[in-house]
Amino acid sequence: MPRLDLLEGIKMSEGFRSRVYRCTEGYETIGYGFAIKDLVLDEDIADLILMRKIQKLLERIIIAFPWFKDSPEEIKYVVTNMVYQLGLKGFSYFKKSIYLLETEQYDEASEEVLRSKWARQTPRRAKELSDIIAKVKPT
Repeated sequence: MPRLDLLEGIKMSEGFRSRVYRCTEGYETIGYGFAIKDLVLDEDIADLILMRKIQKLLERIIIAFPWFKDSPEEIKYVVTNMVYQLGLKGFSYFKKSIYLLETEQYDEASEEVLRSKWARQTPRRAKELSDIIAKVKPT
């Protein structure tokens, strides 16, 4: 008699969906039939998801902003943090800040990010990131 593999059997029966969908009972569901309303996310799993999300984000940032790849680590940190919060599209509206970062005008860039609606909405985060930019010296 063949060995039954519970994990593979459930995976085959449920099917995998990487995006949220409504199951036959109308619940928002993801993965292998995980109803979101019942989902409890352990921190270690959230860390894995975050790491994968950041990796994909970094790939997209490098494509959108080729200068990013050769930027100082602190600037990469700030840009990635902002893109994580705002999305690539949202960050792309920071045209003057982006220009200043690309041209290594870090003092001006640190001030420019604080003039945004984003800085008024999330002042602590904006100030922290602005302070990081201000400490970077052009190469």
